[in-house]
Amino acid sequence: MVSDGSPPESSPLITVLLIDDEEVHRKYWSDALRNSAFHYSVLEAETGEAGFHLYQHQPVDCVVLDLDMPESGLFTLVRLIPDLERPQIPVVVLTKLMQATLLELVKKYGAYACLIKQFSSTEDLANIIQQAVTSIKPARDR
Repeated sequence: MVSDGSPPESSPLITVLLIDDEEVHRKYWSDALRNSAFHYSVLEAETGEAGFHLYQHQPVDCVVLDLDMPESGLFTLVRLIPDLERPQIPVVVLTKLMQATLLELVKKYGAYACLIKQFSSTEDLANIIQQAVTSIKPARDR
């Protein structure tokens, strides 16, 4: 086997923007993503507005968004995905809200996936992010 001298895990680091108003949840999920098998780089925001500002000014590969915030998480989702036909950055909703109509609505507005915090593991989230980034990347390269 020939080695080119590069480290075995030489794929570029994926940057995830985590938007959640609850500090305990934000820290838990961001630490889990940093320590996952994918070793994500994580930016954190405690409001939709702060998250949207980071989204506009930092390179981001995926957004993880809580819907249950004082300001509307759904409004933030609509701002993050202006083109439902060709989203440039996948958004994964991670929420404790379980209303079926709300979950359908976020998918309609362009969320790649919707996970319920109480029923999702950190591995579930890390894997969904990987799938989301992989599915959007070919569209970005066109």
